Amino acid sequence: MRRAAAFSLALAILGAACATAPPPARLTAEEASTVVNAWDARRAAAYSPRRLKALFKGEAAPKAGATMRGYLTVFWDGTTLVWKASAPLAGRGRDGRLARSAEPAGEASPFPAGLTSADVVGALLGVLDLPAAGRPVDRIGKEIRLTLDDAGREAFLSPDGTVTALAFPGGTRVTLEGASPFPLRISAKGPRGTATLVLESWAAWPVEEPVPGGAAS
Repeated sequence: MRRAAAFSLALAILGAACATAPPPARLTAEEASTVVNAWDARRAAAYSPRRLKALFKGEAAPKAGATMRGYLTVFWDGTTLVWKASAPLAGRGRDGRLARSAEPAGEASPFPAGLTSADVVGALLGVLDLPAAGRPVDRIGKEIRLTLDDAGREAFLSPDGTVTALAFPGGTRVTLEGASPFPLRISAKGPRGTATLVLESWAAWPVEEPVPGGAAS
């Protein structure tokens, strides 16, 4: 009886919490324009023609298997992103080349399968290369949700316009600790597992400096 009463109480509390969760509220055109402008400014800066390199400390935990740790190095020229993962972060030393395209990333991705090449680039830069003009903008609690396409891609922003998370088709979600030009922390969670990257350093990538080891040449 006591267990049944406790269970009923727990259900009541859970039901009350769900009932009081604020539903999405559509922003007015004026409010939405501020969000759209913040997104477009972040997007324009991230995808401008510049050459950057960054080093992330990483941890990957598949649904089945041991947690792997290592380092991820990325090289970005405004069009193509080249990455190198140290063993055992990728199970072995791996590298790949990603373009701003809707092609499936597959094995060329350091993240769980299911994302496109453009999705992975966007997760690593902290913003997707998708325009926000004319898209729905909603307030959910303290966050603002920006619907980016009809396939399920969404961006979540804080009240000051910082991108805090990206959602992708298939159930993958990436939370971000915003910064520029790369997020300070990237945490991806999908049907096949999780991955976390913490920014160690970044710098300009000189034209004369090749990708170490000729990765994905």
